[in-house]
Amino acid sequence: MDIKVTKSRGIAVVAVKGDLDTASAPQMKQALDDLLDGGKTRLVVDVGGVGYIDSTGLGELVRAMKRARNASGDVRVCALAGDVRRIFEMTRLSEGMAVYPTRREALAAWD
Repeated sequence: MDIKVTKSRGIAVVAVKGDLDTASAPQMKQALDDLLDGGKTRLVVDVGGVGYIDSTGLGELVRAMKRARNASGDVRVCALAGDVRRIFEMTRLSEGMAVYPTRREALAAWD
């Protein structure tokens, strides 16, 4: 898995490519924890490059969302496609987490 972190208007954008599963979840956890520990509580996670996500990957997103919300921030997810979109819908995670079609829309929602 490849994780690229950029910043836009004080918001950390985490672009993920590859599968987000048991094997790669520790890498995702570390990236999100580094941001949250550094005071970055407004996060956009772009999963447009993710082909597969399992319960461990979902768990890391939820865990980070809870941490961010406890610090008056949030985690917003964008660019869900294919199987990843179906998994978010099946688990109803898309009802509890802010989900946007594009990165631009996720960033604009902070305004």
